[in-house]
Amino acid sequence: MQIKKVLSKKEIESIEDILEKNYGCKVDLKNFFIFITSDNKLWLANKEAENIIKELRRCYRIGIYFGKLKRNNKIKLSIEGALIVGKKANKNIAIVDEKEAVKFMEGYDVSNFKAINAELHNFIIVKNGRGDVLGTGILREGYIENLIPKARRLKKAEELME
Repeated sequence: MQIKKVLSKKEIESIEDILEKNYGCKVDLKNFFIFITSDNKLWLANKEAENIIKELRRCYRIGIYFGKLKRNNKIKLSIEGALIVGKKANKNIAIVDEKEAVKFMEGYDVSNFKAINAELHNFIIVKNGRGDVLGTGILREGYIENLIPKARRLKKAEELME
């Protein structure tokens, strides 16, 4: 991972504004050291990691992957990013039942859901009925497009038996 830029306080505030605009919640990221990689991925690290990262410039796996900054002032949240933002979010949320939650975690698109203040063709946070954050998707007409990476998907019971 090649660090392109360490974000300043003003840039961190703009990330917070994007999150507030898209998910309707105020997330305080000022307690984190945030940097962006050459492929526009946002990473969060502990403040103490700042000195280490500034010296290395090329490092592997410091902090957690928060999401990818898109051109249209949207952030495609990772599962960890969705967990951080999803606790307080009240916009662009989809609630799925248990059956659909398992389907979503296996990597399938889901069509049976309840949308809360959701915008069409926008990134949404997917939660189950108990309020647990499952990940992110894109709200399409009539379904949620799954964005869970293949390596993070739940295996089906039949595949585990093989």
